[in-house]
Amino acid sequence: MAVRFLPPPEERPKPQREDRGDLAEVIEFRSRLRRPEPAAADAGTGHEFADDRDSAGGPRADESADSMPVAPSAGAVLSRVAEDDEAGPSAYESAVKLLARKPLSTGELQRALVAAGHPEIDAEEAVATCVDSLYLDDADLATAVATKLREAKGESKARIRQKLRERHLPDAAIESALSELDDDEELELLRQTASDRARRMAGLDRQTAERRLLGFLARRGWSGERATRAAKDALDGVARGAGGGRGSVRFQ
Repeated sequence: MAVRFLPPPEERPKPQREDRGDLAEVIEFRSRLRRPEPAAADAGTGHEFADDRDSAGGPRADESADSMPVAPSAGAVLSRVAEDDEAGPSAYESAVKLLARKPLSTGELQRALVAAGHPEIDAEEAVATCVDSLYLDDADLATAVATKLREAKGESKARIRQKLRERHLPDAAIESALSELDDDEELELLRQTASDRARRMAGLDRQTAERRLLGFLARRGWSGERATRAAKDALDGVARGAGGGRGSVRFQ
């Protein structure tokens, strides 16, 4: 086996200068590859300038975009329309429908709208609008109801007043309607009602017949001295009858 001995360090040949030059060029080339691009550096400089301008009071790009009004989308518009449909008719629309069914007083309409779920303030505005549009007239309604109760059912003033109040009519409209009823007609109606009822009390003693007749008249709205006098006159007239003929009433 052959053995080769290396020369001592001082006798080794030194590398040539041109080799070192080539190595320096390679290192410089690699360093350039690792440096940031000039465009990125320029972009950073521009951003810093924008920040400086923002700090001076100018508008920022993101802020100006957020502050611009955005038109609602079609979906949002349809959603609002659907919500309005689900809300149902307005208080005024409900009022018109209710009045188309039957005449109502302002008090009745107010209560009906609130019962249907409308806020009280909306119900009040709807009633006021109906009054202005002449859809509601408490005075005319009170007069019509009072006349019907008198002519069709022979009701007394007291009974008519009670029923008008049940219709939630104002007191002024009620009293105005009652004032149009004739007092003489009222008295004649009382006498006729007492006489008709007295004929149905066959087989009763006088005291029982009188007590029941007074109770009947009180339920129809008549009481006091006028009712007592009408009851006695009716019983006396039935007792006298036609000489006690068939169909007459005898009080024991």
